[in-house]
Amino acid sequence: MAVAVVNDKSIERDVQRNAQRERATSSIAMVMTLVSFSMLFATLMLGYIAYRFTSEVWPPLGMQRASLGLPTISTVIILMSSLSYFLCEGGFSKGDHKSFKTYFWITLLLGIGFMVSQLFLWRDLKLSGIYVDTTVFASIIYAFTWVHAAHVIGGIVALLLLFPTLLGKREKLKSELWIKNVGQFWHFLGIVWVIIYFGIFVF
Repeated sequence: MAVAVVNDKSIERDVQRNAQRERATSSIAMVMTLVSFSMLFATLMLGYIAYRFTSEVWPPLGMQRASLGLPTISTVIILMSSLSYFLCEGGFSKGDHKSFKTYFWITLLLGIGFMVSQLFLWRDLKLSGIYVDTTVFASIIYAFTWVHAAHVIGGIVALLLLFPTLLGKREKLKSELWIKNVGQFWHFLGIVWVIIYFGIFVF
């Protein structure tokens, strides 16, 4: 009997150690991913700042400032998606599967809605005479929005990879790690877009 109890405790300790190791590995991987993406956006932003503050006139001569309408709509959508994912995470942590599923679908639809708003934004830029090869100013706008959109597509794919969790076919620890990591990436995209919105379109 005593041997069985000792074995049970040993197994439990092994399970806990494995869980801690998996959490640590997952966290390190996500931190490295976010750092690499942050460096990419920081490089673009530094190039933009250098160009902006060495230009005598802004926007550059012959260019008009992009309309704020669609970028503002995009900002509202991505912030709403970040909020809905936060509520999605809350539903999962509380064991409220209905809330988790509801806010998951809302987040996914808002993510797709953001991409649709970007398509309209690019169309609006072209209608305003702002093409990618027109000037450095135009190239910067497209570079920021294209790179960010590519990451949003990656975020949408990551959301789709939560389907096993949504269907209850993934063990709890793995589900927790997936939801946490996808959330960090999704919120990161929201923060980056807000910086792009104010840095490129507003100011």
